[in-house]
Amino acid sequence: MIPSLSSGLSKVIKAHRAAFEKFEATHEDDDGFLNASREEDIARYDVAMRPCRSDAEFIEKLRYLMATERCLWGDPEFLTEFGSVVIAVREHLDRREG
Repeated sequence: MIPSLSSGLSKVIKAHRAAFEKFEATHEDDDGFLNASREEDIARYDVAMRPCRSDAEFIEKLRYLMATERCLWGDPEFLTEFGSVVIAVREHLDRREG
């Protein structure tokens, strides 16, 4: 069962989806490509940093970030990939321990 997401997490995911769609609509040759790429990156970081109200919501956030990272880069091949997932895990665990 997929838990309902808090309004805060839903809001940043919705903002990320809009930024992602804008990024996907551009091409590397377009003047707006770098700006769209930065906006998507910042929006993805906002999702990663958003606190979760439960472990179940956290898992859903990870599922979303993993799907996004795979769409952008394919499956991870190196330890340094999928940074948004690593950031999300760090923030979630820090909040639980703090």
